[in-house]
Formats: sequence, structure tokens, C-alpha cells
Amino acid sequence: MIEKVLFDDTHIVNKLDEMTKSWQQAYKENIKYLVEIGVAHYYQKQDKEALEVFKKLKRLEPTDEDIVAFLGFLFYENQLYFDAIRELNHSLDLNPRQAFVYFILGNAYSRAGNIKQAVENYEFAIFLDLDIYTAHMDFARKYERMGRFERAIKEYEYAHEIDPRDEFVSKKIVELTKNLENTK
Repeated sequence: MIEKVLFDDTHIVNKLDEMTKSWQQAYKENIKYLVEIGVAHYYQKQDKEALEVFKKLKRLEPTDEDIVAFLGFLFYENQLYFDAIRELNHSLDLNPRQAFVYFILGNAYSRAGNIKQAVENYEFAIFLDLDIYTAHMDFARKYERMGRFERAIKEYEYAHEIDPRDEFVSKKIVELTKNLENTK
């Protein structure tokens, strides 16, 4: 083999472009596959595994705003607020037009006790046309589907604070609270 590699370079040189394109495509497919694995772990409530997958993905793709943002979200979900803030800010450095990331960052700052920064990020999210009430409702429904009822109740409560007139939200909070009490 060494003789062929050393003395028959025309075969390799002629195939270099084709091999590079093939390798790049395989790499992109692997990244996509790893993202799907990480997200599947998250939806199966395997948060530590999801975090590990997305930490690896960030090492592989440190400038992919979506990977960095989801890593920040996973830190947020696991109440690692300072790590979440770091990653979410990094994602916004990569693309400052991500309204939803500003919203999650606002939540992280709020939970970390930095209300001023939270409000600033919520304002950016609103400026970029994010409806915060709808975002809380989307999270509430997502957590409810995932069986994370305590988190769903909190999100419904946040939505209720924004619009206390919505009877559906009030009923949902009561319903989920009763269901949660019955399961304990």
C-alpha cells in the first residue's frame, strides 16, 4: 500500500474534489443525526444525555447558532442559568435577530435574579415581534404533552399574569394542579 500511495498520486489528486464533497456531505448528515439524537433525549426527559450530545455538537460546530441556542435552552431547562446565559448570549452574537432566543435569555436572567437584564431581553424579543403570551402558552402546551406538568403549570401561570382574562388558562391551571395532586 505504501508504494501505491507514494508513487501513484494521480488517482488521489483527481479524486480529491469528489472525496471532499462526499466527506462534507457525510459530516453534515452526522451533525443532523446527532442533533436528532440530542432532541430525542430531551423529549424523553433524558436531560443529562441531551446536554452531553449538545455539548459535543457545540465542540464540532461552535458557530452554529441553532446548536448553541439549544444548548443554552438545555442549560436553562436544567436550572443552570449562568451556563444558559453564556450560551444564549453566544447564539445571539452569532445571529442577533433571534427573537425567541431573547425570550429564553430573558427567562434565564429572570430565574438568575437579574431582572433588569431579563426585561431588556424581553423588550428585544418584543421588538423583534415575539408575542410573549403566545410563547408562554406554547411552552405550557409543550410541557403538558411531555408530561412535565409542574413546568406546564408555571408556564400557564406566566401566561395568566400577562392576560388574566383568558378563562382557558385559568381552567388549565386548576385542572393540571388537581391532576398533579392526584398523582402524588
